[in-house]
Amino acid sequence: MDSLTSLFQDSVEFANPEYLAILPIVGLLLSFGLFIFLLRLWLRPVRTEGSRYPLFGHIKFWFLALAALGLVAIAAARPFWIYGGSSFKRGDVDVVIAIDASASMWVKDLGPSRLGLAVREALNLYVQDILTPGDRTAVFVWGTTALRRVHMSSNAERFVEEVGRIGPPPTLSGDAFPWDSDVATAFESIYLSLDNQDRFESGDENWTPEERSDRLVLLFTDGDFLSDAEQLSRLDLALGEFRRRGLVIYPVAVGSRTGVNVDTVLADYVQGVDYDETLIADLEGQRTRLGLDRIGVLEQRTGGRSFIVDSTQVSSAAFLRNVVDSHRSISFQLIPAEDKQEVWQWVVMLAILVFVVAMLFY
Repeated sequence: MDSLTSLFQDSVEFANPEYLAILPIVGLLLSFGLFIFLLRLWLRPVRTEGSRYPLFGHIKFWFLALAALGLVAIAAARPFWIYGGSSFKRGDVDVVIAIDASASMWVKDLGPSRLGLAVREALNLYVQDILTPGDRTAVFVWGTTALRRVHMSSNAERFVEEVGRIGPPPTLSGDAFPWDSDVATAFESIYLSLDNQDRFESGDENWTPEERSDRLVLLFTDGDFLSDAEQLSRLDLALGEFRRRGLVIYPVAVGSRTGVNVDTVLADYVQGVDYDETLIADLEGQRTRLGLDRIGVLEQRTGGRSFIVDSTQVSSAAFLRNVVDSHRSISFQLIPAEDKQEVWQWVVMLAILVFVVAMLFY
């Protein structure tokens, strides 16, 4: 019934709605007529043999005349029928973007750095109109630790500005952040940050996490993670929390399968100014390549799927659009069009018909 009322409200407009003020008066007169009818029905004498007591009698003219008057009032308001079309409306989504900014992402085995390509692919969410107004994004950058750069928000300009700033540091002295890749810390930071924001937005002190289908995590990384026992244990717990909240991970793997030495990143820096000799010794012999096995574990544990960017000519835009849209709810809606059809003539004809019927049965 509510959907029928909503459909009528969205499909009919009146050019002169002030004439509809007559309808409450018509309703009042109909109520008065109904009261008289019930009173006469209650007071009429007991039926005797040969007597005729019509149920409505002449009062039916009263009802039909008032119905005709109501129709004339509607016609005077000049109703228009709005032609509309139906469509499916997609719901909004929350997208968490987690970008690996560790040193292995600075290597240039694909021409540009892996990190530069990851930033390019993340920006495609808005450049390619994959995200629409109403969608929200959060941005996390991780290495040894994890930093939240943007809280969950629909501010597209803030997203583009912050993601565009992500890159290697100007110097390598005194910064431990890029020299490890702790994905467990990144995932812990993600679900705890989302919980804090959800709790604040709900205003409920007793809020608890619940499974949602309108959220997803896009992970931009080369898959070159730490994998000691302590890391794996924390990663297992974090992925369990992801499943509890319905968070699905979709990795975008950036890098080459053959790999490259990590110490090639030093070519962009000046020895003795941006780094010292001890760093050369630390990086010697270290090689980085796509960690597809580790990436496969993440997608399998949360029900996601991955995409590989192993060339500058490859774009993940179609993949991102597909996975983002898969988390949108779908609802049916009526879209009014500009064309309108006057229907007051038909209402007048119906009013005349009702009045003629009233006269014939008077």
